[in-house]
Amino acid sequence: MRLASIFLFGVSAFAAGSAPKMPQAPVHFEPNQGQMARPVLWQARGLGYSIGFTRDATLLQMGSRTVTMRLRGQNNAAPFEAAVPFAAPTNYLTSAYRGTVPNYGRLRRRQVYPGIDVVYYGTGNQVEYDFEIAAGADPSRIRMSFTGADQLSLSPAGDLVLKLGDQNLTQHVPVVYQRNSSGERKVVPASYRIASNHDVTVALSHFDSTTPLVIDPTISFAAYPFGSGADSGISIASDAKGFVYLAGNTSSPDYPATGAVTANKGGQDVFVMKINPAATSGDQVIVYCSYYGGAAQENLGGMTIDSNGLIYIAGSTTSTDLLMPATAFKGTNAGTTDGFLAVFAPAFSGTDGILYATYLGGTGIDEILALTVFGGKIYVTGDTISNDFPVVNAFRPARAALRDLFVSEIDPTLTGTASLVASTYFGGSGSDYGRAIAVDAPGHVFVAGQTYSADYAMSPAPLLGAYAGGGDGFLTEFFLTSASGGYSSYFGGSGIDDIRKIVIDPAGRVALTGYTSSADFPVTQNAEQPLLGGTGAFNAFLTILDTKAAGPAALIYSTYYGGSVAEAANDLKLDASGKYYLGGYSLSPDLPVSQNALNPVSAKTGLNGFIAVINPAAPPVNALTYASYVTGPGSQVVNGLDVDAGGTIYATGYATSDVFPAGYQSHPSGDGNADMFILVFKP
Repeated sequence: MRLASIFLFGVSAFAAGSAPKMPQAPVHFEPNQGQMARPVLWQARGLGYSIGFTRDATLLQMGSRTVTMRLRGQNNAAPFEAAVPFAAPTNYLTSAYRGTVPNYGRLRRRQVYPGIDVVYYGTGNQVEYDFEIAAGADPSRIRMSFTGADQLSLSPAGDLVLKLGDQNLTQHVPVVYQRNSSGERKVVPASYRIASNHDVTVALSHFDSTTPLVIDPTISFAAYPFGSGADSGISIASDAKGFVYLAGNTSSPDYPATGAVTANKGGQDVFVMKINPAATSGDQVIVYCSYYGGAAQENLGGMTIDSNGLIYIAGSTTSTDLLMPATAFKGTNAGTTDGFLAVFAPAFSGTDGILYATYLGGTGIDEILALTVFGGKIYVTGDTISNDFPVVNAFRPARAALRDLFVSEIDPTLTGTASLVASTYFGGSGSDYGRAIAVDAPGHVFVAGQTYSADYAMSPAPLLGAYAGGGDGFLTEFFLTSASGGYSSYFGGSGIDDIRKIVIDPAGRVALTGYTSSADFPVTQNAEQPLLGGTGAFNAFLTILDTKAAGPAALIYSTYYGGSVAEAANDLKLDASGKYYLGGYSLSPDLPVSQNALNPVSAKTGLNGFIAVINPAAPPVNALTYASYVTGPGSQVVNGLDVDAGGTIYATGYATSDVFPAGYQSHPSGDGNADMFILVFKP
């Protein structure tokens, strides 16, 4: 049996000065080689605190206060073992000690109780420790004793609170679950108990002693990389090397930009950023940062990366002075609002870092709302009212009416007009908006969004062949190389339906998310949530379609997700085990959440972010494997998310107040000012 119990020292409140723009480096654990006084054997330092490890105690020093934690009945001879060595040692040049001392990212103490180890780790803002319990060991032996605090109590939420003058030191309530033989999660209720002698234990409900236990989600990175203006993260991505890529909108003039464009040119520009969450110093966290914009206004439609670390962005602009290389398909803005796209190479400095950029549009209003990259080509979609939108090898060479969607394929390795490989209108007599785009393994392009056209073109056997009214979702397949189309269907019910994101799974099935107010939205019998959350509500949804099947047989899985007021999903990702990750916003006080949620309840009535993980292969009662609010006293929205091979979730958006737990960076500007946030955690 393995029991990992995570407790958080929330110490950032003790740090002097203003909040840093990025979180601190990982905690460095140092052995005592003579540079510190005995009886300390190991030491770690962080933002406003230091921790000493002796044979019989852990000493947390914060300013003039020291809190001592002892494990009652522990083995004082238990050995310390370090892991995760850092490349740079600490150099000491003092009267007491001259030399270098190695640093490590984790410190384990083995067999503090029979079959029980303690593992310490964390960041500069916090230190966490896990209890790891072998099969047959007894968790009830763990008894923690704290001295040096003015008061020890449990909060209404069950957190352990140590009062130190006018400050509090908090250890959050443990959240415990086990996995059954099919891999599904079973929650084990857990809570702190304070004995009459003030010892603290962890009380567990019944659990299987032969199955591993996991306690509490772990936040590995949390930051507001803010400027003085309003900032919003729109897209986030991670790569196999551990780098995180962000893009969004900013009105701040003081981003730490050293990339292709180092200044904000107008009221709102877009930005791209590459960060290294594992950097060993705070000033190395931001690896690359660049503005991209002109004298007017830009809005980001989306961002993605490729395996070479190139960053692709697209959106809309009213500026006439965007930085354009000579290779651009079109170097000037043709109308009041044009689409734009750009490719950044963070390895290059200055304007050499823009490998390709172009305007895309006609003399009317054109917006790029989504992009993807496949086989080195860039695919974009959006909407246009231009009669002269550039078309090449077009399936539909002319605009039908009002707003039409468009689909364009660009080859950034080509120059000028040759770089626009294919481009077509598509739509009906109403307005049509392309909001999401994806490409499958054979190279077929799928576009989804919202249509108000009762005559939107359908394929021979669509899932839904008739417009239901109110604005329906749609899914359309394009063969751009042959200027033709494949599967096309309405999607929704009698209310308002909008598709925001597409993901294609390894079997070629298409997953969709967005929002709906339709009580008759198509759902399957195995839906995690078969009914709309309330009368008049808007809910997010997850739907999986097999576009090779005809009619109703195409509907593989479909469920609502939401509460009694309103939810909308802005992003969708798929992991290797078949789970889907949704991120968006909620106005509901009763959003379905999991027991291991970072935030199981909303901090206030109003706009909150959410993250939800749905496993369509699980029975309905177990399909919602994780769900949480992203919440604070202000307003917050999750715009973009990603998930890596290890199950770590990356989320970004904006917040007008604190959304991180105690011990992490506080909201850097006044309440009400929107700042981008980055949240990296593993449920």
